Amino acid sequence: MSDTPQPSTATATPTAPARLVPPPVIVGVLMTAAVLAVAQLYLTVPLLPGIAARHSVPLTTAAWVGGGFGFAFALGNLFFGTASDRYDRRYVMAIGLTIGALTCVVAGAADSFGLLLAARVAEGFLAAAVPAVSLAYTAEVLPPARRAVGVTAVSSSFLLAGLVGQAYALGVDRAAGPRWVFWLLVPLLLATAFALTRLPAVPRRTGAPWRAFSRLLRTPALLTAYPGALTLLLTFVGMYTALSATVGERYDIHDAGTLLLLRLPGLPGIVLGAFAGPLIARYGPHRVAVSALLTAAVGLGVEAVTGGIVGVLVGSAVFVAGLAVAVPSLVAVVGQASGEARGAGLAGYAFLVGLGGGISPVLVAALLPAGFAVVCVVLAAILVTAATILTFGARRT
Repeated sequence: MSDTPQPSTATATPTAPARLVPPPVIVGVLMTAAVLAVAQLYLTVPLLPGIAARHSVPLTTAAWVGGGFGFAFALGNLFFGTASDRYDRRYVMAIGLTIGALTCVVAGAADSFGLLLAARVAEGFLAAAVPAVSLAYTAEVLPPARRAVGVTAVSSSFLLAGLVGQAYALGVDRAAGPRWVFWLLVPLLLATAFALTRLPAVPRRTGAPWRAFSRLLRTPALLTAYPGALTLLLTFVGMYTALSATVGERYDIHDAGTLLLLRLPGLPGIVLGAFAGPLIARYGPHRVAVSALLTAAVGLGVEAVTGGIVGVLVGSAVFVAGLAVAVPSLVAVVGQASGEARGAGLAGYAFLVGLGGGISPVLVAALLPAGFAVVCVVLAAILVTAATILTFGARRT
């Protein structure tokens, strides 16, 4: 069986002349949308102990406000990413953010754990209107000379959202209370949704996007890349969930400001990921992705064996740097394997990224009684497995 996707039956539909919007502005709006959408996944990572205490539920139950969001986020990526091959990608993203703002209102007002969980599930599904769609739109709207840089910048903002979301939740929770963690997002989401509708139009596609996706699932090169996508948020959310739960018990750190500082070592690595384009161009996305996944695994290994907080922070910096480079590399691999059905291929990628984010809080809650080191070793093993599959699996030439 050939690992090259069959040509898409989709055809372009004429649109109105594109607005003259500078590429940096386009990328800036898309990065803002991506950060706001994906950051919602991380809002409850530092808040889980408080949620468990407030609603009188075990920590393993409270973890489902993250897990439920993640699973819904995964399904939403599959739905919105594939549908955006047919409908205007700008409005797909804008509608998701607009309705998602309403779910933030409900989540902030929730007085019961059940209502909070339901709101978070709806929030996760709607937030998924941005990640895969923004990547596909970036690749279509930017001129060829700016395309690689734009895609790398937008994809790097997914991990940046992890740090921003946790920092935002810690700060607002301490200053105004947990309800405002959700409510303050509402005007930001609405303003960004409006900005998305003012971006340039690109040709719409006709045809059957779900049929294109079903064809892609028979593409060996794509199936080789997809396990790597599953590991990204699974390990990222998992490490920070475990870290949040461990520093209080092991190092007696509970202050919100200090907890925020513990996340800062990840910033340099995310900046490195934003400049991964030249590495990908020189060495190829497969080689860079494998190296990045293994680097992230080494960082987790350092966290597992060290006994002091400094070693944990050094390991976390290496870990985040590896993942930050892995994200655009895997996006490039998936884009190559998807051919013309880019939206559908990236929808599957984003589905697995979100699925990993949903599995992660539940998995870590189950592993934490065995200790932080065990969590890090298990997550490192997952990364090594994905790197091995990518190394020896099929590639599209």
